[in-house]
Amino acid sequence: MIAAIYARVSKDEKKSKSEQELDTATETDSVLRQVIGATAFVAARGWELNERHIYKDNGVSGALFADRPQFQRMMRDAEAGAFQALVVFDLDRFGRDSRRSMAALYDLDDLGVAVWDYSTGQPLDLDSFEGGTSTYLKTRFAEDFRLKIRKHTRHAMRDTAKKGFVTGGMTFGYDNVGKKGEKHWRIKPDEAAVVVDIYTRFADGDGIRTIAEALNRAGVPQPRAQQGRACGWSASTVRSVLERPLYRGEIVYGRSAKAWGKELRKVRPSTRREKGQIPKPQDTWIRVADESLRIVSPELAERCDAIREDRRTRYLASVAKGGRVPERAHGKYLLTGGMLVCPSCGGHFEARKYPWKGQPGDVYMCATRRRKPGVCNNTLALPIAETDDAVLSIVEGEVLGTRVIEDLLALVDRGVVDDSARLVAERDRLRGEVENLVASIAAGVPAGTVADAIRDREAQIAKLEAKLRVPRQAPPNIERLREALSLRAEQWRADLRSEPQVARLVLRRLVGPIALWEEPRPDYVRWEAPRQPENLLIGLEGERSVLVASPTGFEPVFWP
Repeated sequence: MIAAIYARVSKDEKKSKSEQELDTATETDSVLRQVIGATAFVAARGWELNERHIYKDNGVSGALFADRPQFQRMMRDAEAGAFQALVVFDLDRFGRDSRRSMAALYDLDDLGVAVWDYSTGQPLDLDSFEGGTSTYLKTRFAEDFRLKIRKHTRHAMRDTAKKGFVTGGMTFGYDNVGKKGEKHWRIKPDEAAVVVDIYTRFADGDGIRTIAEALNRAGVPQPRAQQGRACGWSASTVRSVLERPLYRGEIVYGRSAKAWGKELRKVRPSTRREKGQIPKPQDTWIRVADESLRIVSPELAERCDAIREDRRTRYLASVAKGGRVPERAHGKYLLTGGMLVCPSCGGHFEARKYPWKGQPGDVYMCATRRRKPGVCNNTLALPIAETDDAVLSIVEGEVLGTRVIEDLLALVDRGVVDDSARLVAERDRLRGEVENLVASIAAGVPAGTVADAIRDREAQIAKLEAKLRVPRQAPPNIERLREALSLRAEQWRADLRSEPQVARLVLRRLVGPIALWEEPRPDYVRWEAPRQPENLLIGLEGERSVLVASPTGFEPVFWP
């Protein structure tokens, strides 16, 4: 039996009683405790456990499923037949949304994976009426527990806001001082000067993009700089500074609230996200005036508000007359959604549905360069139609071509190795050693001196016999696999041209993120991307045992 472990904890999730009992001075991390306990549970049953089959989501809500990377990796591995048993500390670690938890549990059951709850020491029973009902009630209680915590947390946060205390993280322009639960804001003079500068520039007629570019060129630190991404001021960051009531001496709490699943889709029916912020009615907001926190004078704030309202009025009037509004791609294009990576700043390219820098139509361009002026100098603006066609042509020839299929077949042929003969020889050798040790006892050697050696070899023999009992996979039918691969490649080549949404999924299976560079030669662009042709094998004969190597790599390709 090959086992896997799944462990999860939210950032601020309270510990259950059973977790508190396991807590020690040296094991303070909940995920670590879950893994240690589950590992001992697996070892006690003699199951096999590989490090890559330990899945840990730390600081992720149980209400999320698609946004839990390790959970999704676990489900993909289960679909590939990587393990037959999944061990969790408690069912609430698996998820805190009853409907989606049950759907995932039934998916695992259909894949032949038994889910074990090691807090009870029993596997989940989804086949019987009693077992199915009990499992559903457990998932429903887990969801109800999350909703109660959320309700109590919101109530406590509102009480904290009414008292004028900090209810979130750091705010640009202020320090958080005081003890936990009673922290209050204190103005930071250097950051406050930046806030006043933004308001002054805007009042003097500068646009928010102009202000962002000036701050970036001056090297002013950005609020909440993102790790691993190009840091800098964006137009939206400047806009949020101009809108924040705290800079005007007023604490406002409750303008929006986190929402998950159905609650979010009621407000945003078209969203595909699992969580987000939804606006709340103004009559539910908490407002607390505190002049000691004011950074911007009332006169300067009024001038900025008047300019913002005037620009908003003129913008709406232009739209009403038929003015064109720039649109984002929102996943409508082949290479959006992180497929094009800017090597200058590490940001993603986005699609813009209006001319940019003289381009005649829709283009891909660096989102950081557009949103954070002065941070990125990558001037690439790629026509969408031509770029999509070039990438698809290369994928059709370099990833879905005949040569790649033959390389994959060679990989399959090398990957399947029947090690039965080696296991039998090792078992027979150990049996011979056991016989010799037993004979030494008959010759007068004290039994106590050889007993441990005999037990050790017998344990090794038992493991080898267990491996020999596992059914050996028959060698793959290479000709049949060649036919299936060729058919799949042909279908995917057709889908790349005829089905845009399918093409996005196929492309992401075959090619990793694409990094772009401009070349000195006019009208040429260089790109590098990891190819993943081995994904053609997924779901076909032999794929579970042969993916032991990968013929991927970065290759520079040029297109005009």
